[in-house]
Amino acid sequence: MTYRRLVSAGAMTIVLGWAIVAALPSPAQAQKSAAPSFKTSSAFTPPTSTYVPPKTPWGDPDISGIYDFQTIIRMQRPAALGTKKLFTEEELKEYAKGNTPNEDACGTGSRAGEVCTADEDAQVGDYNDFWDNRKWVKDLRTSLIEDPDNGRIPPMTPEAQKRLADFQKARSARGPLDSWLDFSTVTRCIAEQTPNGPQMYNSGTLIMQSPGWVMLIRERLDTRFIPLDGRPHIDDKVRLWHGDSRGRWEGNTLVVDTTNFTDKQDMGGVGSTIPAGIPLGNLHLVERWVPISPTLVHYYATIEDPMTWTRPWTFMLPWQKDPEYTIYEYACHEGDLSIENALRGERMLEAKRAELAKNGPNPDHTISLVGNTEAMIRAKFGEPSSIVNTRWVYDTTSGNPLYLYFDAGKVKIAAPDDLSLAQIKKR
Repeated sequence: MTYRRLVSAGAMTIVLGWAIVAALPSPAQAQKSAAPSFKTSSAFTPPTSTYVPPKTPWGDPDISGIYDFQTIIRMQRPAALGTKKLFTEEELKEYAKGNTPNEDACGTGSRAGEVCTADEDAQVGDYNDFWDNRKWVKDLRTSLIEDPDNGRIPPMTPEAQKRLADFQKARSARGPLDSWLDFSTVTRCIAEQTPNGPQMYNSGTLIMQSPGWVMLIRERLDTRFIPLDGRPHIDDKVRLWHGDSRGRWEGNTLVVDTTNFTDKQDMGGVGSTIPAGIPLGNLHLVERWVPISPTLVHYYATIEDPMTWTRPWTFMLPWQKDPEYTIYEYACHEGDLSIENALRGERMLEAKRAELAKNGPNPDHTISLVGNTEAMIRAKFGEPSSIVNTRWVYDTTSGNPLYLYFDAGKVKIAAPDDLSLAQIKKR
């Protein structure tokens, strides 16, 4: 995504006329039998809120506005915390030091001082706090999951475990980027998952209300239109990227029941709550927006799929109203060459690996340095221009540096590995 425009009221009106149908159901989606171990008695009811929100002109509780839900709390409670449900203020500060979401490279930025392996050192990292403008929503809980009480996703059924193992086996039997289907629907600019979880940016959500309707506009890709008039769900044969939602008010709480998800959204991706390899076709989702104060709503999502988990489970994200947040059009496809370039790059790497297997490493290229000791490298090129963790840096005549990553005193990785040795500047 390179260009964004303000979402206009006109654009919203146009979108209201459209619904994206994912596909007819797969055979797996058509199965509706519940596993005997499914515990319907575990349905979760959120705590009652004493806050009374204002009313819309037509009498519904007014929860409209722009919200964000940035959090450092993980979906599942770390096993080391056992049954501990809440941090103290000091414990949260200590926890935040090692759990603030970021993707700094090992040994740099927020990870400075970490001891890194050669493989970790060779990773360049990804988006970090330099790129993200985050307003963390304060939360003392040790997990987003509220139910089960242990703060963990329930065990998978034996059938689901086999299905996931088959998925992972099929993925490992092929290259990582053989097709555009190997990318999540988020990367493909189609849709994020519902229910949506924490993500590093573009997580603002606009709640709009009109008589008989609630509309949720996520800044990243998606808009959901939810009728409140008691109409039944659509035919089971129709499958949608975000399912078919029906809402109602229970007091001041907005309750939304969603079915008819598509199995096509099974690759996970940013903001996903369901991991890759788990189909969504049998998912039953119950969401609750509980107003807590004029600026805070607790969002609960109860996920039920008796073909996947042994019982339902519920997580809660605090949504904080942010009057400074501006929702922009997420023009995802404009200038988006990431999938094309990733597939092209993978084909180049495949050709490179095939040539290496056929002819062996080129003795005149930097790949021939793999396995050399520190003394051998110094004898060939002199002292490196810098040493950071396991990484030695040498300047080259091309202007692009050579990075050598050492493990147990020998070069494990040369990057790039197809550079002519004659281009390395000796010191």
